[in-house]
Amino acid sequence: MARARRGRPPVRGGPKGEAINTSRTRNASDAHYRTARLLHDRDGPLEEVAGQLLATEPGSRDWVVGALRAAARLAAARGDSERTVAYLRRALREPPSSGQEILLAELGRAEAPAHPAAAVRHLSASLDALTTVPARLEVVPVLADALERCRRGCQAAELLDREARLLTADDRAPDDAAFGMRLQRVLIELADVNKRPWAGGEPAGLPSGGDRTRERAAVAVQSALAAGRPADAATVVAYARDALDGPLPQDDVITRAMALGVLALVWCDQLAETTQILDRLAEQTQWCDAAAAQTLISMGRCEVAYRGGSLPAALDAGRRWLDLASASHGNPMIPLALAGVLRVLLETGRREEAESLLVLAEHERYGDVWQWTHLLEARARMRLADGDHADALADLLECGRRQTAWQQDNPAILPWRSLAALAHRALGRADRAARLAHQELEQAEAWGAPRTLGISLRTVAVTVRGREGLKQVETSVGLLEEAGARVEQARSLVEYGTLRFEAGHVRLGRETARRGLDLARQCGAVGLADLARERLRAFGARPRRTHMVGISALTDRERRVAVLAARGLTNREIADTLFITQRTVENHLTSGFRKLGITGRRELAPLLDDEPS
Repeated sequence: MARARRGRPPVRGGPKGEAINTSRTRNASDAHYRTARLLHDRDGPLEEVAGQLLATEPGSRDWVVGALRAAARLAAARGDSERTVAYLRRALREPPSSGQEILLAELGRAEAPAHPAAAVRHLSASLDALTTVPARLEVVPVLADALERCRRGCQAAELLDREARLLTADDRAPDDAAFGMRLQRVLIELADVNKRPWAGGEPAGLPSGGDRTRERAAVAVQSALAAGRPADAATVVAYARDALDGPLPQDDVITRAMALGVLALVWCDQLAETTQILDRLAEQTQWCDAAAAQTLISMGRCEVAYRGGSLPAALDAGRRWLDLASASHGNPMIPLALAGVLRVLLETGRREEAESLLVLAEHERYGDVWQWTHLLEARARMRLADGDHADALADLLECGRRQTAWQQDNPAILPWRSLAALAHRALGRADRAARLAHQELEQAEAWGAPRTLGISLRTVAVTVRGREGLKQVETSVGLLEEAGARVEQARSLVEYGTLRFEAGHVRLGRETARRGLDLARQCGAVGLADLARERLRAFGARPRRTHMVGISALTDRERRVAVLAARGLTNREIADTLFITQRTVENHLTSGFRKLGITGRRELAPLLDDEPS
């Protein structure tokens, strides 16, 4: 007979076991509550009080909600959104009180960036109970933005229209409140190809009332719209300059409109002017944590640097732009930022990193917004580089269909015809390639901006070859130099050298292609430099290899990061000094260590003692 085990057997279930577990939970909750109350009565740190309260069960205790809300405000001030949400969700579990709608509004605003669906629920419930104009003004724009990111743009537009009408009828409402809601509605409807309210050429429903800031916001939207219609760059430049002539308002919706003006100015190839504007805006907002302002600046810097051929700077700004956009879950700007980073990664030879980033694209979420078209074009570039010409062409034709539907068919925005012409040519369809190339050239000539025209001329030259091609690509080189588009200039120099070689000008062909190689190296355009070396070898030349190790191999930003690290600064301090992210610092150090043949920052000092910062 088996001997009975000594001691009490474990409780595995049943009513008695459940009762014991419930009792233990209650006892633990009571212990945390007593600790929280003791800390609170002794004026202990609010975060410690709130941390204890998170482990307690709800009860009718008025002080608990107040303590949790105060701790949430502190966490929000530090940028700790997840802790802010946790404190407010716990506060909401307390029995309802007279201020429940305010708590719902606070929770919804905290949830909005990372949890838009939850924010919609809580903000909608709050709005139903809020009656004062100031309180509703704090909720409506956030709720509309969350609805848009949940792919409920129609509901967002209806909400904004309704609230704008109510505000217009209320003499106590601020003058600019209704305008802000109408502007937000216009920006939301930009993402809906079927609901564009400006068939006549201007965004509807944006009366400025003589206010300069409102006028600038409306003109910024108009500049982006005009760039997609039959227009010339000079007209769009005038709109964009007017929109950006002044300080950046401390208003997220107006800042988002101003971002369209920045894009329009970039599309017009006004790179130096855009840089000056961005520098001015960055100086105005250097102590501002507003995500919209920082996103605008990083977006503009990425686009300017990429188009100008400063690829390391473009990559830094692009990664910052993508980080900022991704902080808002469901943000339709994510595909645009992702496309910007992908293009730079491809130019700089970071093919694997580009592939890993492309996996993050969510077609189900973003496939029906205009920004997705830019991601299609970036993916087509990747496929062209891989020799996958058929799939690249499919992406580009879809890109063209969408650009036409969205009234954005301008090669200054996306040169899809040039790329499709190259794909057709690689597939042996010379007639189709030439037809597309000449179509884009007609558009570029009407637009009149040098970078756009230079790219289109080069594509025509590549497709027609011969004497006509020589003339076209020679003009392309000059235009791209005028525009300051160094990578595109290098690409045209390589093609110019190729056509010269084909025409029997061997020495001139080699010299021209070598100029393209040197310029590509200066820009860090690894793929283009490899192409130039292949062409030179085919011409019978012996191109010099780039120094890939040692201090001379470091990019400007890698050298600056390495110098600061050698002086003992932490990654955070380096990031603050150079206005970049810590992840970017880590990437630069990793790349620099590899090029210098070292394993850590302790080995930097002997190599960089004489280097200026």
